[in-house]
Amino acid sequence: MSLYETDPEFMERFDHFALDEVVNEPGQELEDTTRYLAILAVLTGCQGVDTFKEVLPKALDAGLSPVMVKEMVYQAVDYLGMGRVLPFLRAVNEILTDSCLLYTSDAADEL
Repeated sequence: MSLYETDPEFMERFDHFALDEVVNEPGQELEDTTRYLAILAVLTGCQGVDTFKEVLPKALDAGLSPVMVKEMVYQAVDYLGMGRVLPFLRAVNEILTDSCLLYTSDAADEL
């Protein structure tokens, strides 16, 4: 069951803040791919794997490439350690597989 079903008032406020106020703050606008990459990196750092799983499909829809996502996760290992990053790598692989977005090492040439 989603939070939109169980907590609609909260989600309405959260969506307004996160998807309207923050995104449209004058002078603070970021390209969608930059914004989503930053959000995913912060969620990785704070161990927000459940929210990461919810945001990743939206990030991919907004233009973030599988290569960019994988590279962010790979780089996170240097700062957070494999033990903290492994759940995120598994989440990325699951979502990319479910979305039929395959990643290969040859795709890294996109960067």
